[in-house]
Amino acid sequence: MTGIRRRAAVVAASVAVVALVAGCGDPPEPLTDGPAGAAPADGLTRVVDLAAERAVLSDRVAAAKAGTGQPVTDPAREKVVVDDARADAARDGVDPEWTARVFADQIAASTQVQEDLLRRWTEQPGARPAPVDLAQVRPELDRIGDELVAALKLATPARAHEDCASSLAQAAVTRSATLDDVHRAALGRALMSVCDGAPE
Repeated sequence: MTGIRRRAAVVAASVAVVALVAGCGDPPEPLTDGPAGAAPADGLTRVVDLAAERAVLSDRVAAAKAGTGQPVTDPAREKVVVDDARADAARDGVDPEWTARVFADQIAASTQVQEDLLRRWTEQPGARPAPVDLAQVRPELDRIGDELVAALKLATPARAHEDCASSLAQAAVTRSATLDDVHRAALGRALMSVCDGAPE
């Protein structure tokens, strides 16, 4: 296993613990290398916050699709989202391929939430929420996407740091305190590529 993949595996395992426990152990030392006025760990925390926000927003996406027969996945649109993120990252000086992987993970996490909720609502029709207009949700998804590129730029110095995985997991543990199991699991899925290391 390469160093990059090892870090990604550590992140996945660490964040998975979020689904079982909250706040165990001492927090890692803060990451301090990076632009003046902002620690890289701030970028990691912001990435976690946005990933959690997107996971929660997936409830409304699922509500828009419930009972319509509309598929959860939309490969063509998802490709546009990832390609646009890659282009925005390149323009802003962020590793575009890393950004694309993180965005793909966000989409996978959202799909996971939607599938879980749609399954639940099929089994428990009375739990299905009122219909939602997906057109009203998309601007929020776009905003989160724009802010995520900016957060990844701030988090860039943390990528290859040996404490990236532990700092990311700690931020996820903190943020997950207000999430249920469905969204906690999605948060872990969304963060899989954040600490995959800087390009060589």
